[in-house]
Amino acid sequence: MAIHATGYASGIASSNPDELAFATDRLRAEHEELREKLRILETSAKEVILSDDLEKGMQLVRELRGRAHRFVEVLERHSDWEERELFPFLLTYYDRHRGPSILPSFWVLEKDHKLGLSFIESFQEAASKITTHVSRKQLAEITAHLVQACLILNDHLTMEEQLVFPITEQVMTDLESFFC
Repeated sequence: MAIHATGYASGIASSNPDELAFATDRLRAEHEELREKLRILETSAKEVILSDDLEKGMQLVRELRGRAHRFVEVLERHSDWEERELFPFLLTYYDRHRGPSILPSFWVLEKDHKLGLSFIESFQEAASKITTHVSRKQLAEITAHLVQACLILNDHLTMEEQLVFPITEQVMTDLESFFC
């Protein structure tokens, strides 16, 4: 996720309210999908932490590695779309208004995104090194990284919505008043 303040001349920037509505609907739907995947990852990771069965815990960690990998792929596709289409439009639109810039808010979102991914990477790296001599405590420590990633990324999605939805509502209001 890399946010830059640049001009934007295509896609939803065409001032088409239907395209902007589609973009916000897509954001909501993709965030729902991501949240569901995060819930599953977090629940499974907590199951490992609470499990007394070492063998079951190791099996769950192996499964979690694959799920976490697939989650990152979905998250990155979503993030690429936001960076390519949605965020540049919102930054360009908002920069036309007097007042403080929203760019720092997008930078905070970017930092949270990277932090969440770094916890997933920590989990993946530690999980890849598991041997048959791992303890329950070690499994719990490894999966705690994934739980932390889920918490950070879930909060990230919420913060993103709290930033994006009011701006898109303002754009829609401005477009309605402009065309009426």
